[in-house]
Amino acid sequence: MAPIIQAVGLRRDYVMGSSIVHALAGLDLEVEAGEFLCIMGPSGSGKSTLLNLIGGLDRPTGGSLIVAGEDIQALDEDALAAHRRRRVGFIFQSFNLVPTMTALQNVEFPALFARIPPKVRRARAQELLERVGLGDRSHHRPVELSGGEQQRVAIARALMNDPAIILCDEPTGNLDSHTGREVMGLLAQTNREGRTLLVVTHDPNIARFASRVIRLRDGQIVHDEAGENADPFLSPARGEEVVKSA
Repeated sequence: MAPIIQAVGLRRDYVMGSSIVHALAGLDLEVEAGEFLCIMGPSGSGKSTLLNLIGGLDRPTGGSLIVAGEDIQALDEDALAAHRRRRVGFIFQSFNLVPTMTALQNVEFPALFARIPPKVRRARAQELLERVGLGDRSHHRPVELSGGEQQRVAIARALMNDPAIILCDEPTGNLDSHTGREVMGLLAQTNREGRTLLVVTHDPNIARFASRVIRLRDGQIVHDEAGENADPFLSPARGEEVVKSA
């Protein structure tokens, strides 16, 4: 079976004034379906660029990128939008919730573009909020939710169209360590359900939860190793079990 993500000689260059920045410099990567991959590296190493290319938020400058059987380079704008809508779910450090919408409406939002009937999408959104422990907060707006609750809403939203791939860019960066572990528990559960999970992070404790860890530097992979695949509900510091409030 072919990898769900395959990059060969992947390049992304940006023009910055009179100079060219090589964000990705001929990167090779294969990710199998169902993997939990953690992507690490210093700022400017190309982590977020890689995630954006896989998710169809950006296009490669060169090389090849195949995601779920689709050649990203060959997709027109409509096909690229369909890729973002159907195949991938995004979770960001800053949550990116629409402030004027309730939690339920935020979760429903991706389904609007998938033309799912209102009654069906509303029922699914409520079900997803209940799965992440926020069934009773569905009519609250983001300002009325804690950071951890907002990130749970973002996870539910990412699952709305049942994507095969979940892309996370520093998903615990704005959370305390306890809440971060709870969020990682939810993400690990999506992986156990069969989804491919890619998480960009600076936090080595988060990397412990992955089945594989790669490290980038100057737009290339410099280290690729098996992860610990640790239980997200065990404290990285002392191995103590935390409350599974999610």
